[in-house]
Amino acid sequence: MNTVGLIIFMVVTGSLIAGFTNMLAIRMLFRPYEAKYIFGIKLPFSPGVIPSRRSEASTKLGKIITGHLLTPDVFINKVKSPETDRFIMNFIDRQIATIEEEKLSIGYFLERLHPGLSEKVISGFNQELENKISEESDRLYTSRIEDLVPRDAMHTIDMKVMQFQPEIIRKLEAYMTSDKGYEDLYIMTDEFIEKRGRVAKSLKYFMTKENIALNIQKELVKLINHPKMFEIMERFIMEEYTKVKGRTVNDFLSEDDKEELVSSISSVLEERIDIRSLLDRPIIEFNKEYFISFKERGKYRLKDNTIDYLAHNMGRIMDKLQLAEVIKKQIDSFELAHIENLVMEVAKKEFQMITLLGFILGAVIGLFQGIVVVLL
Repeated sequence: MNTVGLIIFMVVTGSLIAGFTNMLAIRMLFRPYEAKYIFGIKLPFSPGVIPSRRSEASTKLGKIITGHLLTPDVFINKVKSPETDRFIMNFIDRQIATIEEEKLSIGYFLERLHPGLSEKVISGFNQELENKISEESDRLYTSRIEDLVPRDAMHTIDMKVMQFQPEIIRKLEAYMTSDKGYEDLYIMTDEFIEKRGRVAKSLKYFMTKENIALNIQKELVKLINHPKMFEIMERFIMEEYTKVKGRTVNDFLSEDDKEELVSSISSVLEERIDIRSLLDRPIIEFNKEYFISFKERGKYRLKDNTIDYLAHNMGRIMDKLQLAEVIKKQIDSFELAHIENLVMEVAKKEFQMITLLGFILGAVIGLFQGIVVVLL
């Protein structure tokens, strides 16, 4: 082989070896996707570099993105940007217009969150209302009467009870001296005389029934106005009143009566509150003046508060989102062929340049080697 042919052979050989080596190296970044075995022995460089380091690469990539690219400061700056301000303001305006034009209700938004949520809210509210009433009734059921009445009201009742005795005396005296009182005394006197045998009947020969009734009437009036009777009645009223105050509600109501009362109160409150009509009522009808005020001025405060909340809590929000873990899971979920295609599409020109550079460098090295061989 002559000198020129040898040099050309060395150049072509070096170019092909270097070029195909680079092509094979690029190919081995992804291929093979899985480990290959011959006679139970794992072949070296299988699987490819990226498949074998996939989990480690996705973890580091997630940390790099969240640690240097998608940091809380980046999101905070974005949230505080004029573009975000306009976006949030436009979003609020659209929602206000929709609520006003379509007369949307709270129930509508609940159903949008989850079908059947309105019914759950209604049943939950009514159940909670009944539970609270039942709990309070259990407490009141074993409470004393005087503990249930407010102190000021109890004092007023005490004063009223102390005035019962003079009032009762006045009522009794008015009754005794009235025609009705005389008539009742006459009837009772007549029945007493007629039913008590001869001795009692003989009284009517000495006194008329009218006189007997009049004398009884006078004596009863004297009796109820006697100072001792005042003391007896006052003591009796206060003793009975004190007993009543010290008794508990369950002394007056049975368990069945309590349950019936609780059910009745719950039904009345559910009917009066009517949470269903409140949920179905258009939002703008709750308070039109407040809605207009919110539409004109309140929406700006809502926008500012939303931005401030997002800015101040962005770190915690990102911690809750766990973006690094999300990125890792997304990358791990990709098929290797899909990742390979993505990388190849993005770096296709660069890989071609690397392959071409391999051919060129191989040719240069081959030329150098050919010259060295000829000179030696």
